[in-house]
Amino acid sequence: MLKHLLKLMWNKRRANSMLFLEILLAFIVLFAVYAFGIYNLERYSSPLGFNYEQSLRVQLDLNDDLDSAGVLAIQERIRTELLTLPSVADAAFIGFVAPFLNNTWYNGNDDNGYELGTMGFFADEHYASTAELQLREGRWFEAGDANAKYTPIIVNGAFADEFYPNTTSLLDTILKLEGDNKIIGVVEDFKYSSNFAEASPLTFFYQRNGDYAKNPYESLIVRTKPGQTAAVEEPIYNMLTNITGNTDVVIENLAGARIQANRPTIIPLVILTTISAFLLINIALGLFGVLFTQINRRRAEIGLRKAMGATPGEVTAQFVGEVLIVTVAGLLLGTFFAVQVPLLELLPIPGKYFYFGIGAAIATILLIVTLCALLPSRQAARLHPADVLHEE
Repeated sequence: MLKHLLKLMWNKRRANSMLFLEILLAFIVLFAVYAFGIYNLERYSSPLGFNYEQSLRVQLDLNDDLDSAGVLAIQERIRTELLTLPSVADAAFIGFVAPFLNNTWYNGNDDNGYELGTMGFFADEHYASTAELQLREGRWFEAGDANAKYTPIIVNGAFADEFYPNTTSLLDTILKLEGDNKIIGVVEDFKYSSNFAEASPLTFFYQRNGDYAKNPYESLIVRTKPGQTAAVEEPIYNMLTNITGNTDVVIENLAGARIQANRPTIIPLVILTTISAFLLINIALGLFGVLFTQINRRRAEIGLRKAMGATPGEVTAQFVGEVLIVTVAGLLLGTFFAVQVPLLELLPIPGKYFYFGIGAAIATILLIVTLCALLPSRQAARLHPADVLHEE
C-alpha cells in the first residue's frame, strides 16, 4: 500500500509541489515561533527578584561642585524629606544602571583562577528594603561597610549557581573584581533589564565604596503606598526641584517602564505568530481545495475501488495517506534545515529549545493536515459505486 502511494504521489509531484512548499514554509515559521516562544516563556516565568509595582524611578541632576560630604548630605536630606510624604513607603539611591532602562555594566577577569564575568548594579544601603529583595544568605549593605578592609559586595543567585555550584556558603569569600572584594550577602534572582532577560550573574556594589563626589548616584527608586503612585509624582517633583535648585527631574513609573522593556521581545513573537497562523490557514484551505478537486476528478477510480471491495475506511486512508506523504516530505526537508541551527550554534540560545520547536512544529502541522484531510476523504468514502460508474 505504501509503495503504491509513494509511486502515486511521485507521479503527481507537480500538482503537489505548491502544497509541499506551503508545508515547508509553515514548518520553518512554526519552528521559529515555538523555539523562541518556549525559550522566552521560560525566561518570562522566572522571577525578576524585586518589586517594581507602586514604584517610581526618579532621575536627578545634582550640583557638580559638591564634594563627597556634600553629595551624601543632600542625598540623606532628599530621602528624609521624601519619607515625610504620606504616600511614600521607602526610597533608595542607585547608580546609572537602573531597572528597565536598557543600560548595563559588565566586568570580568580570570584573576581568581577561573573566568569570571558579572553584570553590575550600584545601590545604597536602603535599596534592599525599597525594592523588597529576598536574601538567600548574609545581609545587605550597612553604613559601616564604607570603612571595611575589603570592599563589600553582594551577588545574586545566578552568580552563586554558575561560579560556585558546589559551595554551601559564599559569605566572606574574597574576590578580585576592581580590587579585593568580600561577599557579605547573596540575594535570590535579580533581573533588572526585562522579564525576558537571562538570569545572569550579577554583583551589587555599595555607593560609599566608590568616588561618589565624582560619580554621584543621581537616580532614586521610590516605592509608594498602594494606589498612590500617580498622585505622588507632583509632590515629589516639587520637593526635589526645591532641594536641588534644578528643574531637570524625570519621573518614570517602573510598571510602565517594564512594559516598554518587554516590547522588543513581544512584538517579534506576535508578528511571527500571526504569520504562522496565516500560513496554517492557507494550508488548511489548500488541502480542502486540492482534495475536493481530486475527488471530483477521481470519482470513477473511487467507484471502481469500492466495487472491487474497498471499504470506506480504506478509501479514507488512501486520501489521508497521500496528503501525509507530501506533508512528511516537507517536514523532513524542513527538519534538515532546522537542526542546523542548534548543531552549528548559529544563535546564542540553548539547543534544547530548538529541538522542542522542531517537535512542536511537526506535531502541529501533522495534526492540522490530518484533520483537514479527513472531511473530504470521508466524503470520497461515501460515494456509491453505481452512481459514479454510471457517470462514466
